[in-house]
Amino acid sequence: MYFLFAWRYFRGKYAFQAIQIIVWVSVFAIAIGTAALITILSVSNGFTSVVKTLYADFYADVRVTPKEGKYFSITDAQFSKLKSIEGVQAVSKVIENRALLMKEGYQTVALVKGVDANYTNINQVSKYLRRGTYAIGDLEKPMLLMGIGIEHKLGLLQNDIGDTVQMYTVNRSGKVITQLGQLNSLSAQESGSFSVQQEFDDQYVFTNTAFAQYLFDLQPNEISGIEFAIQKNEQKVMSAIQAIMGPGFLVRNKYQQNIDLYRIMQAEKWIIFCILALIMLVASFNLVGALTMLVLEKQKDIHVLNAMGATPWDIQKIFLILSAVMALLGAFIGGGIASVFIWLQHQFHFIKLGGSSFIIDYYPIEPMVIDYVAVIILVVIIAVLAGWIPSRKAAAKIYERID
Repeated sequence: MYFLFAWRYFRGKYAFQAIQIIVWVSVFAIAIGTAALITILSVSNGFTSVVKTLYADFYADVRVTPKEGKYFSITDAQFSKLKSIEGVQAVSKVIENRALLMKEGYQTVALVKGVDANYTNINQVSKYLRRGTYAIGDLEKPMLLMGIGIEHKLGLLQNDIGDTVQMYTVNRSGKVITQLGQLNSLSAQESGSFSVQQEFDDQYVFTNTAFAQYLFDLQPNEISGIEFAIQKNEQKVMSAIQAIMGPGFLVRNKYQQNIDLYRIMQAEKWIIFCILALIMLVASFNLVGALTMLVLEKQKDIHVLNAMGATPWDIQKIFLILSAVMALLGAFIGGGIASVFIWLQHQFHFIKLGGSSFIIDYYPIEPMVIDYVAVIILVVIIAVLAGWIPSRKAAAKIYERID
């Protein structure tokens, strides 16, 4: 019954045509806010998915590192047990440490990562080649696959692939280094360059495990980590790895390796939501004004309903429901507009990103059900807040009549 009265008041004719215009302006204000909110949240989801994909391609499904120190030793028996765990698709020993790279007056510090031939089954960096080929060489002829940022810092972008780069690392003697000649010095040839995203492009250089061990003064069984590609049962596999490696090692999946990144991305999304929610709350003042004018317009109806037995709370509920009808209608229209826009952008990519340095050239967009639910909840809250004061005024009209 309350809804029927509210719907009748919404669709009814008014003594002043301006009231009807104000009502529909309020509805479309909510619609525009809803469309903007859903669209921006979907764009945020799109960028998050792109970043997660890049990290998923670059980071291993599971990584083992020591809790203390940079390096550790692993026996052949332990490594064989790791490879035999059910659910493990591929496993690779890796070595990571920083080195100074120099080429004809240019220099930069890079994170050199030594990997084996099996590493292409774990890391998809080969998909992101910009120049040259994926080749890491061997101990006799080491090759370097560089991030494009490292290549730029060494002044190699204008040169043909194949330049020789000098590499310097701190030796493990424990002596204080006072000049460049006291550093370990080796050279290797560039085989190609990759571009995933700036964080990786500006610091990573890949080479083979044997050369990395020789460069960093390591023994043949010394490594800095073990990386896995997992087919299924990730948690079960991680537990099995932890049991083999023991309590002195960290066993982390992709989320745990980048937990701060994922938390920041989620926090950014909901900060955006809160900012736009405040904008929608400001837009709801139109709704307050429209409802106040409707209360003034329907004073006779309020008194008639009271004479027929309606209580002040009954009158208040009618106008609260009227507020909800206006807000939810606006949300429905806005949700429809946003959904059409999202589909068009997803299909045709008509809104482009500026520049050409990113992995894609258009704004990624990905709608999520939770965003629609959150917006509906927000609209309901706005409807209650916007409708409360006008509905109280409507209920007060009864007491004015009694007085």
